[in-house]
Amino acid sequence: MKEFSPKVKKFLEQVGADPNEDVSIVPKSDSCAKPGDILFFRYILGFGKGSRQYRLLLLTQPVTKDAKTGNRLLTGLTLPEDRDYDPDSLDNLYKNKEIPMENFRTYIMSKIYGPLRRIRKKETNIEE
Repeated sequence: MKEFSPKVKKFLEQVGADPNEDVSIVPKSDSCAKPGDILFFRYILGFGKGSRQYRLLLLTQPVTKDAKTGNRLLTGLTLPEDRDYDPDSLDNLYKNKEIPMENFRTYIMSKIYGPLRRIRKKETNIEE
């Protein structure tokens, strides 16, 4: 099994994602995923111990955008850690906009440390 943080391991377990089969490295670009997909990555917050923390992000539209500073931004909703997740609940979170807007975040792509990973969605019975 790949080595991920306890937070990521717990999430993968909850949604029934196999780290060896359902998690893939994607490019740090517009083609990384589509709205409603979940990405996780380590993000550089500063310097020193604990400065590269894992983030779980439910992507929104647009997936990426250009900042006025020239940086490329990844946009989405940070998943609350205090919930139990399953594939259906993730669809509901996205489709019904159940995550508060204060969880909306933009991440500077150049500050993503290491690979950007996408969790392949398990098939659900919910119709688009």
